[in-house]
Amino acid sequence: MLLAIYSVCVFIFIGYIAKLLRLVGDKQSGILLGFLLNFALPAQIFNGTYHAHIDIAFLYVCLISLFCSLSGGVVLFGIGKILKLHPHSILTLSFMGAFGNTLFLGLPIVNGALGEDYANKVIIYDQIVTGIPIAFLAPLILSLGGKGVFSAKAIGLRLFRSPLFLALISGLILKLIPLEIPDDLFIPLKSLALTATPVALFAIGVQMSLKGIKEEWKLTSLLLFGKMLIAPLVLFLIVLCGFGGFNDLWRMALIEVAMPPVVSAGAIVIKAGLNAKLAVSAIAFGILLSFASVPLWLAIT
Repeated sequence: MLLAIYSVCVFIFIGYIAKLLRLVGDKQSGILLGFLLNFALPAQIFNGTYHAHIDIAFLYVCLISLFCSLSGGVVLFGIGKILKLHPHSILTLSFMGAFGNTLFLGLPIVNGALGEDYANKVIIYDQIVTGIPIAFLAPLILSLGGKGVFSAKAIGLRLFRSPLFLALISGLILKLIPLEIPDDLFIPLKSLALTATPVALFAIGVQMSLKGIKEEWKLTSLLLFGKMLIAPLVLFLIVLCGFGGFNDLWRMALIEVAMPPVVSAGAIVIKAGLNAKLAVSAIAFGILLSFASVPLWLAIT
């Protein structure tokens, strides 16, 4: 796992340095993100979905993890109300506190800690716990920020225009067909999928900004407290009290629930005109904090 964290640090650092040296501008960054979201990640999701072993126990873990992740957002919403924060800050806290970076950051760490079989499971886990819930809630957040109208049509369009969701559905459909696809046919797809993690981490590095931390350090600390302490603590207690201890499937879930806020949630917050500085600083500092917090969570299991 330490080697995986080291690799994550290196790719993010390279992206951040490229940004500081102006080796990568907005145009190049846009091309990278387009390649990532429309080709590399769908290839990774399709390949992982088709080859992952899915059973009732795994889906049960996903649902409990979703409950624990959302609990972090609910707690932050309550704290924001008690402290009488600005509504935009409360929405930012609760929305970003509910969804972690389960794919870009979580996948390589799970792969390093638990192996490729669990990395394939992460791809489906990400869509159930992060991707699809965000697709449902994004129109609501945008409408609360005055940037659109919340409707079932908006949710449906967002889902079925997403290459990531379509890749998941396609992988599941082929998985259900009683016809085995030769592994050789997946070789180009696997090669494309291998580029997803380094490109995603590089893109995170390019987008990172540490300027907002000084201005929003109190709310940033509060957000990360809810996302990276409360949510995994709820999962830890549920597993310890309800299931008697951790196996590798629950360890995968703990790593994912303990992830810092996801970049896409920050992008939605910024687009909705909410607390953009808080969103950016929470993403940047959360990534740095995760390199210490995730190994600690694993150590106590």
